[in-house]
Amino acid sequence: MFYKHWKKILLSLCAMLWSGCSDDSSSDNPSTGNKLIACDLEQMCPEYGILYDCENEEDKIAGNYENCTMSYPSCSNVYYCEDRVNCWEYERDGEKSYDCHDRQENSFELTEDEFKSKYYVERERIH
Repeated sequence: MFYKHWKKILLSLCAMLWSGCSDDSSSDNPSTGNKLIACDLEQMCPEYGILYDCENEEDKIAGNYENCTMSYPSCSNVYYCEDRVNCWEYERDGEKSYDCHDRQENSFELTEDEFKSKYYVERERIH
């Protein structure tokens, strides 16, 4: 009996196993049970440059940097997410935050916890 229908049985088993595979590039969030949305991280880092923070603006204009503090520009992280939302990462008061915009130019802000509960990084590009 099985000999006659082995092709149909094998095809049914393959279809059942194949349906368990997913290519929606999302992941489960274990804390909420929601599907996470994939984002590409584009990290743009300047190759050179020095930033001066001077007490007196005239010193900066004149090139007198004795009373200035020196720092290097930091990298900018931009997330391009599959739900067509773009988020720029920044730090405020020692906390990471995300300034996000959708395709309709609606903007909203997310905390680091809110961002991680909704999105995950699938690919990283460093410039």
